[in-house]
Amino acid sequence: MANKYKSSFNRPKPKITPRKTGLDLIDDNLNQPMQMFHSNTKYIRQLINSDTEDINIYRYCIVLICATMDKYMHDIEKAVILQIFRGKAQPGKNFDSFLIPITVLNSFDKNNFNMIEKEKILSDAIYEVTSNYTIQKSTSIDRNMNYILDFNIWKAIQPRMTMRFKQLNSITQTKKYIDELVDRRNSIVHELDFRPNSNNKNDLSKDFVSNALEIIQYFIESVNYQIVHSIISSPEDISFTSSSESFDDISNT
Repeated sequence: MANKYKSSFNRPKPKITPRKTGLDLIDDNLNQPMQMFHSNTKYIRQLINSDTEDINIYRYCIVLICATMDKYMHDIEKAVILQIFRGKAQPGKNFDSFLIPITVLNSFDKNNFNMIEKEKILSDAIYEVTSNYTIQKSTSIDRNMNYILDFNIWKAIQPRMTMRFKQLNSITQTKKYIDELVDRRNSIVHELDFRPNSNNKNDLSKDFVSNALEIIQYFIESVNYQIVHSIISSPEDISFTSSSESFDDISNT
């Protein structure tokens, strides 16, 4: 075949852009809370399995289990609020109730369009607000999930919880378990786990602590799955505005 005809057989390159998958849509910042949580639970599991005869180690593990749940809740709340600010996630049903210092609005100079700097200012403000409270009891989890989700997180995860743990056969039972575990944590932290009006401490077994870690880890993993799935399912480039004004609108006044 003559060379002058060779180029006529070259196929044009396709111009179709492959559709984004779920993994492509996940901001790496959304992975960090779960990565930190798994790092913490790995350490707790090592403590539980250290073959110690000191029951105080198990008490320490109860404190750590509640603390790592608390840490995740704070981290994921901040991460999702920043996603909402970027227009990548839907605001939660009570998002307008999340209050930030007025100084944040003053920091959003109307002539400054540097989004990275704005996100840093907002991130610091979120930390300042949320560091004043714990997110451990079910009521606190309700409050903070409603800032970032427009659905009931307990209803979303309960089928998975019941399938894995038969004793947690309702939302009420799941909340009750978490609240009682946090109460035990409070007893350890504030009263060294002594029984009321007694010089004896409450009993605590390795099995109880191992089971607590398993339940809380599965609970957080289920919550995280629902949060990430809701963001992936959100329409791209959501134009965020609150019921009143957007952050940019306020800062430009």
